[in-house]
Amino acid sequence: MNYGQKKIAEAAYYCQKFTTVSPTYAFEVGGHPALNGQTHKFMGIRNGIDADIWSPVENKYLPMPYDADDAEEGKRRAREELRKRVNMSGWQDKAIVAVVSRLTPQKGVHLIKHAAYKALDRGCQFVILGSAPDPKVQAEFDALANELGHGQDASFVFAYDEPLSHLIYAAADVILVPSMFEPCGLTQMIAMRYGAVPVVRHTGGLRDTVFDVDNDKQRAAWEVAGSSDWIRDKTDESNGFAFEGMDEGGFDYAFNRCIDAYYNDRGWFRSLQQRVMRQDWSWNRPALDYVELYYSASR
Repeated sequence: MNYGQKKIAEAAYYCQKFTTVSPTYAFEVGGHPALNGQTHKFMGIRNGIDADIWSPVENKYLPMPYDADDAEEGKRRAREELRKRVNMSGWQDKAIVAVVSRLTPQKGVHLIKHAAYKALDRGCQFVILGSAPDPKVQAEFDALANELGHGQDASFVFAYDEPLSHLIYAAADVILVPSMFEPCGLTQMIAMRYGAVPVVRHTGGLRDTVFDVDNDKQRAAWEVAGSSDWIRDKTDESNGFAFEGMDEGGFDYAFNRCIDAYYNDRGWFRSLQQRVMRQDWSWNRPALDYVELYYSASR
C-alpha cells in the first residue's frame, strides 16, 4: 500500500468487489485510508501453488520421486544429493534448515542472518538460496558466507536457480520464512508440498497457511478440514511453528521448539512432514472462493 494510493482508492470506490491475496493481509491493510468506507467490498483470497510444477512425485530435479508415504527415503536421498551439490558434509545426517528467498528487509533479513548462526549452534546444517537487490544487504550476506560458509555445515548460493530450489525444498527438514510482512507467500506452501516443516512469522498469508503445532490446532482444523472440534473429530492439521514478534527472541521461540521436536521425537517429526505433504495448498480452494466472489459481485 506504499504506492498508487489514489488509484487504489478510486478503484475501491467504483468496483463491486476487490481482493487481496490472503484474508489476514486484507485485515492488516483494511484500515488504510485508501480503503475508507469500502472495506465491506474487500476480501482476501489466498494464492495457491501449481501442484504439477511443485511436485516431488514427478520431478526431474530430484534423485528419486516420492510422496507422503515414502517421504523419509525420498528426502534422505535428496539430502545426499544436495550435500554433494553444495559441498556439505553428510556426517551424522544432520537436519537441514533452509531459506529460499529474496534477501530484502520485507523478508526479515536480520532474522535470516540470526538463523544461520542459530541453526549451526543447534547442530543443524544451513542452506540459503537467494540474493539481495540492495548492494549493502548483499555485502552483509557475502560477509556472512565468508564467515560461515567455509566449513561443511553451511552453504550460501546467491543466485536465482529454480532447479536447485526444487532440490533444496526436498532436502530441507525445516524451511524458514521470517517475513516482516507477507501478503501471501508461496515459499511455505511449496516447501510443505516437499515435506519441509515451516517456521514462520505470523503475518499475512503466512498466518493463513501455517498453524502452530502447539497453539493453533483448533484454527488449523477449521481452516484445513472444516472441523469445529479437532479433539472430537480427531483432526490435527497443525503444520508448523510460528512466532509473532520481529526480534531474535521471537524467532528463537518458534525455531527452538521445532528443533527440539526434531531431536526429541524423530518419529513424530517425520509424521509431521507427512502431514504437511498431504495438505492441499493448490488453487483448488481459492478457485472456488473466486467463483463465489464473482457470483456475489453480479448480484
